Amino acid sequence: MDTNREKILRIKQVVNKGEMLSKYDFPECVKDELIEFVETNQDKLRELSLRMVLKIADLRKAFPTNWTAMVKTTCMKRA
Repeated sequence: MDTNREKILRIKQVVNKGEMLSKYDFPECVKDELIEFVETNQDKLRELSLRMVLKIADLRKAFPTNWTAMVKTTCMKRA
């Protein structure tokens, strides 16, 4: 997988078909929100990978109200 498009497709496939986020007990709308966030910010993330999705899910679970600010601080490239 070389392109961001291929990586996003793989992330969507694993999250939607697999049990990758099952330990978080997120409803489907939250999983969709995570995927949408990753897709929207794919060029800003330090890496585009399944591991990054797990990091973002951890932050979403730990900080439900301000998780996007935490992700921007910890998982995104500096401007």
